[in-house]
Amino acid sequence: MTPIQHGSSSPHEAPSPPLNSESRHSGPESGEEKTTSPSPPSIWQTIYRVLSYTPKRCRYDPANPPKFSIALNLLFAFAGAFTVANLYYNHPILHLLADQFNVSNERASLIPTLAQAGYASGLLFLCPLGDVFPRRLYVLALVLFTATVWLGLCLTNSFALFCSLTFLTSLTTVTPQLIGDLAPPHRRASALSVVASGLLLGILVARLLSGVVTNYTSWRTIYWLAFALQYLIFALLWLFMPDYPSANPAGITYPRILYSILTIFLRHPLLVQACLVGFCTSSTFTSFWTTLTFLLSAPPYAYSTLIIGLFALIGISSMLLTPIFSRLVTDRFVPLLSVLIGLACALVGTLIGTYTGTTGTTGTVAGPILQALLLDFGIQSAQIANRAAIYAILPNARNRINTAYMISAFSGQLTGTAVGNHVYARGGWVRSGS
Repeated sequence: MTPIQHGSSSPHEAPSPPLNSESRHSGPESGEEKTTSPSPPSIWQTIYRVLSYTPKRCRYDPANPPKFSIALNLLFAFAGAFTVANLYYNHPILHLLADQFNVSNERASLIPTLAQAGYASGLLFLCPLGDVFPRRLYVLALVLFTATVWLGLCLTNSFALFCSLTFLTSLTTVTPQLIGDLAPPHRRASALSVVASGLLLGILVARLLSGVVTNYTSWRTIYWLAFALQYLIFALLWLFMPDYPSANPAGITYPRILYSILTIFLRHPLLVQACLVGFCTSSTFTSFWTTLTFLLSAPPYAYSTLIIGLFALIGISSMLLTPIFSRLVTDRFVPLLSVLIGLACALVGTLIGTYTGTTGTTGTVAGPILQALLLDFGIQSAQIANRAAIYAILPNARNRINTAYMISAFSGQLTGTAVGNHVYARGGWVRSGS
């Protein structure tokens, strides 16, 4: 056998233990050596870790994909309702915001105008990113950003800052459009109807809560309530929203997605027609609801914010009537028939409300009530029929088709808010309705 030399080790022997810290640092230069401890993570790294962490029950398993349960569908509807509500809390209290910031009613109408502009911008520039980024992480980031920036709306006394923050929070209030299509194909229609009902309910609840709460407390109370609701939505989605895989595994780029929306719009006349109808009806809708606040808060009515907020309950009737109309008419005949019926109802309601709502120093509140009922029912019926028609154009591009349609609709809301309030300030209720 070959003798083992001094200093060598047998392959079967355990290696000698490493030198301890004392032996490593024993020597004349040990005092010069310093151990470096890892730096603590920055706040941005911590936020990213929280957002990107997925609870085990929400992790995606291709062999056992997450079940799209009724509870998850209701969670998405709740999140959609109280996210889109951010756009409408200001509607019944515009006259109070004008007093708070010492501006005119026309100037105060800039608040809902910027809200609609922000939402339309988000639909165009942020919604397509849902096909680029992981959906769960992207939705959570948007909700967290909205909730955090919303704090500024609760605290500021500057009208300019309030308007700027309104635009920013509305820009990121597009999460309902990102969670509405996550259901499996065989459940997608029913799931979309639940989420869509949640969106409409959010609009009604926003107006109702804002009017009632502000009547008994400060207008800031409703903004604090919305602030808490945003963080509640974030917590619920973080706990229960599944981590769905990317809808764009091929890796289509963001510029190509935006360009494809334009090309689809230019190639299909039916989509152009639906977008034009959506633009016009949406402008009528927001023009009515924003100027209604000024009409009801001034003589001959002089209603409180409580009564103005209760006008939102009129929309419940249209919520109940529209599904029945869709099942009996829209599903049985060509969508164009439902569009024409809806437009006729909206036109009749506008004529009644405009010319009976106020006449000199008198007026009847029955006119605006009938206008609210017929306008809501007519516009919803027309929009449902339009969307049913355009979804059949390109079944594989429904998300981009929906983006094009929603951009036109909310651009109409932006125009109706801005132009309607400007005309109301110049010529009153009759001229704005005409």
